[in-house]
Amino acid sequence: MAGSGPRAGLPRLAPAVIARPNIDAWLANYAQTPLRILAAPAGSGKTTAAVAYLAQRPSATAYARLSDGDDAAKVRSRIGRALGVRTTDSYEALIDTLADAAPIEVCVDDADRASPEALEELNRLVADAPSNVGLIYLVRSRLGLDANELLSRGLAALLDATALAFEADDVSRLATLLGVAHAPADAAGLVQATDGWPIVACAAVRECVDANTTLAGAFARWSERGARHFARFLAAELERSTDFDLDAFARLVASPDASDVHLLESLEERGLFVRFVGGAYRPYRVVAQLAPAGGRAEIGAPKDAPIMFVRMFGRFEAVIDGRPVAWIRRRDAQLVKYLMLRPSGTASRAELRQTFWPDTDFGLATQSLRTACSNIRKAIAAVVGYEDVERYFQARGDVTVNLAQTALDVRRFSAHVGDGDAELEHGNAQEARAHYAAAERLYSGELLGGEPPEPWYAARAEMFKALYIGVLQRLADLSADAGDIAQTGAYRERLRSLESPGDPARPAHFASVGAPTIAAS
Repeated sequence: MAGSGPRAGLPRLAPAVIARPNIDAWLANYAQTPLRILAAPAGSGKTTAAVAYLAQRPSATAYARLSDGDDAAKVRSRIGRALGVRTTDSYEALIDTLADAAPIEVCVDDADRASPEALEELNRLVADAPSNVGLIYLVRSRLGLDANELLSRGLAALLDATALAFEADDVSRLATLLGVAHAPADAAGLVQATDGWPIVACAAVRECVDANTTLAGAFARWSERGARHFARFLAAELERSTDFDLDAFARLVASPDASDVHLLESLEERGLFVRFVGGAYRPYRVVAQLAPAGGRAEIGAPKDAPIMFVRMFGRFEAVIDGRPVAWIRRRDAQLVKYLMLRPSGTASRAELRQTFWPDTDFGLATQSLRTACSNIRKAIAAVVGYEDVERYFQARGDVTVNLAQTALDVRRFSAHVGDGDAELEHGNAQEARAHYAAAERLYSGELLGGEPPEPWYAARAEMFKALYIGVLQRLADLSADAGDIAQTGAYRERLRSLESPGDPARPAHFASVGAPTIAAS
């Protein structure tokens, strides 16, 4: 059922593609994990890596590429065609089609370009697909895909931009393949200049072929002759981004500041040319050099767009530009919390009525929801003004909290845990420890601690607590390995205290390890 053969539908690759044995090994090692996520900015080699891997697999494979705004029906249709089936007119039919095609590995490229509704189905598919169906999602942004929760539940594995980046050996193999003379120092220098970004490193090596030169000075020559084409690519990628991303990126380029952790972390999660390396976030060097000449002026001057910082661990709090949002009623705040725990920040009106007013007359429930949405708008407008409310909250059709305009501690916590696990898997203990430490600082208490438990978040609270205990265990082990006796003792004491009944979420004696604030990284 997988089309005309096990390789049906795979796109063509460039004529000269080097083997990436480490990436092939990673994809093969996690083949039994329901979902493998390759998440990195455009030009990171996600498609090349996935297609090269699928092309040499012994079992059947399928490949589907999505376009901007594809709805759920369109996504099902694209996957169905990749599987050799003309119609998959329902989610259940897609599951049946996958079962008929199994065993098979299915790659969905540009998965994050789908509509929010379609992303919800792609998230569901991870749990619902038959066990002998392996899914691979290629994304720039992890925001719409519920990557953090899937990683936390062990249903997914993540390969990020740092893992996809070229190393000196990769550059050397490409130069050899293309007949470009080089010394080891030349390959290492190109990696340093390009951050190992495959699209730039490959372009610089090919520039050597065109100019019939050695690899020495390749990046400088590419900057003079070929960078203008890359600048157009960069401008096109920026144009596809949200207003928030554009404004944030403009601020970053205009005034680079490594201490602006929230901005850098937010852009990295969205796949917008920021990497986490050496325990810190930083923008790609090439982007910082070329963005002013890459059409940025045509996008418009940056606007004042303060992020809403949200604490959901412990006491709930939302702050914009240093001013807390004062919710009018408890139900209004509950609605906001519910949306913020959704992968896309969006829920249908029917879902909200069923969740918060399940036993209420339809008309009354509809009016209650309308009132709650109006109150949420008023509360946000009291801080930013009505003209900017829709940057944070929208209630036309589906009800949405704009996650692109928020910094949520729960999302950042899960992202750091997932990234820490990935770094540990690759043997990068120092970077793993930095991620786990950042996650530990963010956990300032159980999810919505102190509030009456409600079914829509109770399971999430238990999941986050279990993750936090795991973080402390890893930090204790990594600190011990690093010879940091004081930190090792503090983390182990915290673990012991969590085992005691009635233990508070975060006792004062543990503050020395890093007491969090609303703006903690």
